[in-house]
Amino acid sequence: MKYIGRAISILILPLVAIIVFSALKSYFFKSPPIWTFEMSLFLFGCFFMLGSAYCHMEKKHVAVDIINHYLPPKLQRVQGIFSELIVLFVAVVVIYASVPSAWHSTMIGERSILQTTWNPYIWWYRWIIPISCLLIAIQNCIGIVSHIRGFRANRGLQKDPDHIPNAEIP
Repeated sequence: MKYIGRAISILILPLVAIIVFSALKSYFFKSPPIWTFEMSLFLFGCFFMLGSAYCHMEKKHVAVDIINHYLPPKLQRVQGIFSELIVLFVAVVVIYASVPSAWHSTMIGERSILQTTWNPYIWWYRWIIPISCLLIAIQNCIGIVSHIRGFRANRGLQKDPDHIPNAEIP
């Protein structure tokens, strides 16, 4: 998952280049290219949606953990599993709802609704939603397994009579 996230993060470079190119052409020649608006939407959408699983893996997302901060480790893991299950449920529902739409779009060769002279195909863009939700679901399953392993690790440490928490090993 880490390699996929790092590869997706590179999408920011062409996005910045397209926006700068469009702004410079608009400023100096008073005629921005017609394709830059839609292309920047496509790139940002791919960057945002496909990068969400990587963001979740790295724990870089916005989280309100006011209550979780005061819970004991066991309840933190229970809350973590509960949170992961909610996100997993939403991801599965979105996959279920978006695949028929993406399939239909592919079958009809859907094009942009902006009616520009560029008029690109957008059927491929419809597949970004179920693919990104699949990546999120995979990352959620990894998170659930990680929380469950945390339960088992804590149980093993509690059974060890020689275990002294926060002790330094000489």
